[in-house]
Amino acid sequence: MLTIGKPLDTMELKELARVRAAPFLLRLIVLAVLAAAAAAVIAAARGWLALAAMAMLGQLFAHGVELEHQTLHNTAFRGRSWNRGVGFMLGLPMLVSFSDYQWSHLRHHRTLGTKSDREFFNDGFERLTSLPALLVHLLMLRHWRAVAQAIAGALIGRLRPDVKRETAMRLRAEYRWMGAIVIAAAGLSLAFHTLLAVKLWLVPLLFAMPTHALIELPEHWDRDHETPDLSRNTRTIRAGAFAFWFTNGNNYHTEHHWLPAVPNDRFPELHRQISDQIETETYLAFYRRFFGEVYRNTTSRRGPQSNASAS
Repeated sequence: MLTIGKPLDTMELKELARVRAAPFLLRLIVLAVLAAAAAAVIAAARGWLALAAMAMLGQLFAHGVELEHQTLHNTAFRGRSWNRGVGFMLGLPMLVSFSDYQWSHLRHHRTLGTKSDREFFNDGFERLTSLPALLVHLLMLRHWRAVAQAIAGALIGRLRPDVKRETAMRLRAEYRWMGAIVIAAAGLSLAFHTLLAVKLWLVPLLFAMPTHALIELPEHWDRDHETPDLSRNTRTIRAGAFAFWFTNGNNYHTEHHWLPAVPNDRFPELHRQISDQIETETYLAFYRRFFGEVYRNTTSRRGPQSNASAS
């Protein structure tokens, strides 16, 4: 595990882990205001202005999942029911079940650095070695397949066999709600001959999917997945105020795995404790390196085929 240079005493840990609802509520208000503004423009405008508003709404969908991530750890509100209720609503636009995400994500924290580690979105970083694989990743196709299967199973009453019954009941209830909302949206669109659901949900999702995938990508890509050392299996990104807000502190991912019970708004304080013991880079440097590697892998695979065809 990561060894910190300055051990935190009990009082420091208690203060850092204290849940304060105000910072999270402020983020919710900002999200709601921006989403309402984008929806109003979508409903009233046409052409490029409407498309720009749909793109903005999609970014807010992705931002909502980052906020949902905090509720998984019960560090947004003090009450678990509040965390689940708000978390479910935040994940709803991208059909991310709170209870499913929570169960899988907490397992990820427990098994990080072992062969048993597997994240909720099933990113499969080891498969991101070509442009086609990257496209599958950016469109979150594995997520949508899993959601479709979960909704279908929930609607026929099936319970997940690999989790405790109480968790399985919550999963079934949440996926049933999702299924009902999808069916209602489709039914109302057909009944009233309106494309509002397409404009307010489906098109924004096209922007939300790659945004979410790219936000999550730096966390563990190209890190050592078989060591418990957080300085080697997790990554922290140096980011400005906007990126810190948009990712809800997700750029401080090493810090999050170090002390996951600490609310996201306190991550900068954790970073100051370990900044001299971990390597960091900017988002620009990371994505330049990542896309460069994908491009090189793709062209190296095509090279021999192209030469063979030419001969």
